[in-house]
Amino acid sequence: MRKCLLQFICTFIVLSFIGCSSDADAYRQVSSEQAKYFSSAFSDIETSPPIEKNTPQKDLEGSLTIKTYWDENMDVYIQDFTVLHPNVSIELVSPGKDKILSFDDYRVQTSVELMSGNCADIIETDGLCVFKFAKTGTLCDLYPLMASDSDFHKEDYYTNIFEAKELEGKLYSLPCGFLYDMLYTSRPLSEQAGISLPNSLNYKQMLEIQKLVTEKTGEPPKLMPGLTPYAFFYYEFPEYYSTNTQTASFFSPKFIEYLRLTKKNIPIWEENDLTRIGTDDSFLAKDYLFCRFDVSGGMDIYNFLYDFQNIKDPVPMVSTSGKAYFRTMLDYSIASSSPNRELAWEFLKYYVSEKEVPNALDSEYAEKYVKKYNNFVPINRNNFSNHCKFSYKYFLPYLSKDENIKWKPGDRDSMVDEAIQLMDSWNYRRNAEQAEGDIYGALCEDLNNYYYMDLLTAEETASKMQNRMTIFLKE
Repeated sequence: MRKCLLQFICTFIVLSFIGCSSDADAYRQVSSEQAKYFSSAFSDIETSPPIEKNTPQKDLEGSLTIKTYWDENMDVYIQDFTVLHPNVSIELVSPGKDKILSFDDYRVQTSVELMSGNCADIIETDGLCVFKFAKTGTLCDLYPLMASDSDFHKEDYYTNIFEAKELEGKLYSLPCGFLYDMLYTSRPLSEQAGISLPNSLNYKQMLEIQKLVTEKTGEPPKLMPGLTPYAFFYYEFPEYYSTNTQTASFFSPKFIEYLRLTKKNIPIWEENDLTRIGTDDSFLAKDYLFCRFDVSGGMDIYNFLYDFQNIKDPVPMVSTSGKAYFRTMLDYSIASSSPNRELAWEFLKYYVSEKEVPNALDSEYAEKYVKKYNNFVPINRNNFSNHCKFSYKYFLPYLSKDENIKWKPGDRDSMVDEAIQLMDSWNYRRNAEQAEGDIYGALCEDLNNYYYMDLLTAEETASKMQNRMTIFLKE
């Protein structure tokens, strides 16, 4: 009875820890077209057994409970971990897998469990307000666990991602992967206008370049496929609040200018999203000025091997202050109430650790390696570079059969090495996390009323967002 009462009380407290419905789960699904592509590619590859992992394992024992909304790869990690450590048992709770709960209901349920202390050892914290839970002491700081583990080497990871997620010098959630946006620019249009591109682009620069191209060519190109008034919001609004100081500054001339510029220059309808060019860049010959693509894993290596005629080399998409944002995928935290913190850390460490790449390939292992171990940009640097090399080496015979693909001349192996070094530098440049989904969701109503309903002015929108965020931060 006491336990139920505690959970009942926590339900009310939790309402301040979650925002409105967010689009955080939109990034959770692997493209079905990509999955079909992988399946086709694997069917043409000669097979042989993968390399056995020879690294000595710790003698671990105990039990864990892991809760995730739906991590479609978690079953594989649990199976692998318990094979390496047969004295460990793991229970997986995944209410989203069978659609038992909506994502919003998962957030409420998990928040109540965290606040009551009756929760899983490891919790997926995507969509939860991590900074608020950290302040209540319900999540473990992962840095001491890293520091006390002689088998964990921070230099093997993109520590810039860790640092960007810190709260007062502590790390409360471990990102398993991340992604971010780069921009292609139309070569024909930029050359016709005689424009030299900077090393990165923000929304104001993009709008200015569109204006210059229109003046020089006499024909206004569309700015970017899939463009909506929200396209640049993720890059700008995190700069107008601070979770550390619990303050907001949306009611400012700079943010009001942002609202006005985006409403004036960006159409309110949404076009088909052409985020990825694939092998066809013809729409950038004259119709569009830019195309956004997300750096999301090993297959991006082919962007550097195709002989595109209509695009310039990509540059990072940044905020107007120059911050290079990223968004993390599948963040996991360890509950402070867990009696098995060290074992929970061992599992999380395994999840993000370097995975063996076989010298020769069987199709089953290849699919597991690509689709289960390396979705998005892995937080482990070696996993990223190995996955890029793997994708190049084993998919090249399949792609070479496609007569529609034009390849760059030259030494492809050297181009791959150079591309990996370049992408690694991009990965390391990320220095700020795009806002948690619940914070974004808390502001959606005001944005809709401004952009789509014309119910608010720019000043009224900024004022409402200022009040809403101030209350949200201090709750």
